[in-house]
Amino acid sequence: MKKIIPAILTNDVEDLKTKLVQLKGLVDWVQIDIMDNIFVPNQSIGVAELKSISHAFNLEAHLMVEQPEKYFHDCLEAGFKRVIFHVECCHDLAMVFNEAKNYGFEIGIALNPETPIEHVLPFLDKVKLVLFLTVHPGFQGQEFIPEVMLKIKKLKEMHPEILLAIDGGLKLENIQLAASSGADYLCVGSGVFKNGDPIQNLKQLNEAVS
Repeated sequence: MKKIIPAILTNDVEDLKTKLVQLKGLVDWVQIDIMDNIFVPNQSIGVAELKSISHAFNLEAHLMVEQPEKYFHDCLEAGFKRVIFHVECCHDLAMVFNEAKNYGFEIGIALNPETPIEHVLPFLDKVKLVLFLTVHPGFQGQEFIPEVMLKIKKLKEMHPEILLAIDGGLKLENIQLAASSGADYLCVGSGVFKNGDPIQNLKQLNEAVS
């Protein structure tokens, strides 16, 4: 069965707490989106604000930011088990990876929809996973870009040992299609939280990919 990881994008600490309470006992991993209003045209809750929030999850940070290395210390202090940053974030990715390995969390690399997989191939020995965005980063509720699935399938064939994830525009209507891409897990934000009961939404999504 494919794993579904709820993704939370918010700039409100209380909203984050509410969503975490809703998910308690239902999942073991939760993704928190972090945006700086520079790399993407939106701003979210800051990593430092997460340090005092109690939770019962493995957290992964999706850093949609420039200079992600400046966030690593706060990610560690906030208890993130996995930190994902973008291949497009800077010109010196080797430096970012060298810095990340000092913190002990799992490392992931993300690609925007238009970015060829060749951009991540030199770094696959340094990462736990590759996260493919199927929307343009910055806002939830966008339409799924199905062409990205071709890249996922290609990388899975080339490197079946690498964990692959898909993130963006996923909902009940397309979750089975997305799962067929070869991705090992699927990150769902609006499809869990936007309409209806998040608990019921998550149940239906899990049933669709089981």
